[in-house]
Amino acid sequence: MQNPRILRFLIENTNDETIKKLAKDKLKFTPLTLRETAMYQGIVNYKNIPGFGGFDENIIADAEEKLLTGGNYTVHNPEFLTGANISVCLTKEFMEAVENDSDYELRFPYVERYNHEEMKVYNEEWHKVGDVREWEKLGHKVRVYKKFKAKELWNLINICATYSAEPGIFFIDNANDMTNAKAYGQQVVATNPCGEQPLAPFSVCNLAAVNLAEMADKETGQVDFEKLKKTVAVGVRMQDNVINATPYFLEENKKQALGERRVGLGVMGLHDMLIYCETEYGSPEGNKLVDQVFEIIATTAYRTSIELAKEKGSFPFLSGETPNETNRLRQAFIDTGYMKKMPEDIRQSILECGIRNSHLLTVAPTGKDIAPSVRKSAA
Repeated sequence: MQNPRILRFLIENTNDETIKKLAKDKLKFTPLTLRETAMYQGIVNYKNIPGFGGFDENIIADAEEKLLTGGNYTVHNPEFLTGANISVCLTKEFMEAVENDSDYELRFPYVERYNHEEMKVYNEEWHKVGDVREWEKLGHKVRVYKKFKAKELWNLINICATYSAEPGIFFIDNANDMTNAKAYGQQVVATNPCGEQPLAPFSVCNLAAVNLAEMADKETGQVDFEKLKKTVAVGVRMQDNVINATPYFLEENKKQALGERRVGLGVMGLHDMLIYCETEYGSPEGNKLVDQVFEIIATTAYRTSIELAKEKGSFPFLSGETPNETNRLRQAFIDTGYMKKMPEDIRQSILECGIRNSHLLTVAPTGKDIAPSVRKSAA
């Protein structure tokens, strides 16, 4: 947080002593000099004089505030993490604690007390688990680093996100409830750096975007859905080819990328599309159009991947050593939280033919590239 006003707000309004201390440590106060005090007082003296001595009311109000404050607030180390993209991982238990206004514990593997062998296990296995709750279930030592009111942290996250667009939030339990990776025995442990794509260990972020501004017919004010379908189909095929063309620096990344063939087709120019269609963003009509567009993108992407599977085979993690094992994997795939929302014909086609890519859709923060008035913050 680089905004001194917000730091002061936090100090005055939070009940958590740690948050207060961190805000105070970040805040820098420089008292007014005698010359500055005299200058501001001179301006304020014109407050009750007709014409305000040439100063407008805002200048006089600012001078009064300076005198009341007694100095200037800035921040220490203003370049710290400037431009960084940060997301906070939140659990269901945390949100329940927020709703119930109860305490929450920050926990992490108790590495300070691990012996040599335990540390070796931690270094080799923690990144595959990535969840302190699961780590504890496996019998490893876990430490409570801090206990606090969940709502205090939730308010801090929201205040910082409102005034600085960071941090984003990532609901890891929701991601694991929905992810297709469950079908082949994996789970989400983190996201890519921008926070929009939940990833299993060593998964690779392979993103592309459909320019929705180009899908609108400016003459008729309608979306060309056939053009959209063709564009999505080309995008999926292109991204699938990228998987094979990519030079992987880590063998683990290569194995994972080629094994699940994950891609993330998203969009850009959504607001431009709505403008060309003379539809207001956030209106019932606009929401209906957006739903229609994204449903077509999703179903077309999955249907294209099924066709690719017929041509080139399913992603390897969906292929078992026996036909029965393959059928079991395919059934598990169509029973994931996300796939249960897909049309039945897509689910049945996957059972019969498989699918080329484990994941196909990701909406990354690309709005700013074509529509400067709209920016989706990653989270």
